[in-house]
Amino acid sequence: MATDTRVEFNDLVIYEVFARAYSNAVGQQLKSVAEDLPRLKALGVTTIWLMPIHPTGEKDRKGELGSPYAIKDYYVIDPTIGDERQLRELVDRAHELKMGVIMDMVLNHCATDAEIAIKHPNWFMKDGNGDPSRKVDDWEDVYDFDYTNPEVADYIVRMMKYWVREFDIDGFRCDVAGLVPLPFWLRARRELAEVKEKLLWLSETHDPHMYEAFDVTYDYDGYYRFRDVLDKKASLHEYLDYIASQNDFYPPNYIKMRFLENHDQVRVASLIEDELILKNWATWLFTCKGIPLIYNGQEYGLEEKPDIFNEYFIPWEDGKETLYTFYKRLGHLRSSSWVIRRGAFTLLKNSRPEGVISFLRHSGRRWILAVLNVDGKEEPVEIYFGELTDDACFHAREMLSDEYYRLKITKGKAVIESSREPLIFSGYAGC
Repeated sequence: MATDTRVEFNDLVIYEVFARAYSNAVGQQLKSVAEDLPRLKALGVTTIWLMPIHPTGEKDRKGELGSPYAIKDYYVIDPTIGDERQLRELVDRAHELKMGVIMDMVLNHCATDAEIAIKHPNWFMKDGNGDPSRKVDDWEDVYDFDYTNPEVADYIVRMMKYWVREFDIDGFRCDVAGLVPLPFWLRARRELAEVKEKLLWLSETHDPHMYEAFDVTYDYDGYYRFRDVLDKKASLHEYLDYIASQNDFYPPNYIKMRFLENHDQVRVASLIEDELILKNWATWLFTCKGIPLIYNGQEYGLEEKPDIFNEYFIPWEDGKETLYTFYKRLGHLRSSSWVIRRGAFTLLKNSRPEGVISFLRHSGRRWILAVLNVDGKEEPVEIYFGELTDDACFHAREMLSDEYYRLKITKGKAVIESSREPLIFSGYAGC
């Protein structure tokens, strides 16, 4: 991973904001986000990720409003969602609340009618006829930058510095980062650090080598296997075996951004109808190794995927308050536990490998045991601690219900009584 990655980045909870859909106050959506920051702070969010806030291309656009990832002008805020004053107030308010704000940077491509595409056609990839082109055929609304032209990197680094200098942005989520040459990212990170230290660099890729330039990468490799479990194309233990294997090919102390949904994927609540099972998966998101992403509205169990091409406003009024309250408990649980955020992560085998996730977060004598029922069956489960301990007794508090237990481990095993609720035990050795 990047040699100067801050260990504190393990503490993040990232909230993805699609400003255009955040409220129906057209032209005031950045203001709406700023007004909502206290609620997000109470949810446990540490970092706001703004999806692209720039004007979208008109030529070749998809849908009525176009993709926010087909940018027409990198130096302008789309007036239909806000203005510079609103962005400054949003960032200032976030900083007052000890929260960060990161911007989406779309640096593989831009809109086909972007000013720079018209003014600098030599900055773009060419097809066999010498016309501007793209690597992904069905992205007809964009042209790809050609990074063999040094003017491209010069322009983009200047542009990124602008947003940090003028608006005090705290970092970047970098779209399809694996399609942009790694040497560019190394340069950008180095030069941006001269403007503001300790920026967060989040890469939309799961390629291990991207940790050379980035602090955090996406867990797309894990997400696709999670979906296979829900779609019954893979078993739960196959998914967990893969999560464990990530230690073998990612750098030491790697940080993955875990997610159950994002703007490219369907709403997780549309895939999992049982609210208790959904709560167990949400608990996994907040307590496993890595940092959690929440996509706006996910915390309310909304099922309709926001349309990023046409007018769409998030129907907050349709949300489930019970689920939102639960997400707040998860946020408090994570923020109050150093062991959950930074402790060692050890998956444990159990007697129900196709329906229960069990693992430890631990540091010294402090430990947290998670037992998550993701098949909804009301059956006891035996947890196998292996070589971690043989016979032991622990004082334990179930952190989501605040009930106290005396958990006894005999011959490396402990029995947890039937529960469909997620269980998070916190304790220390000795009875």
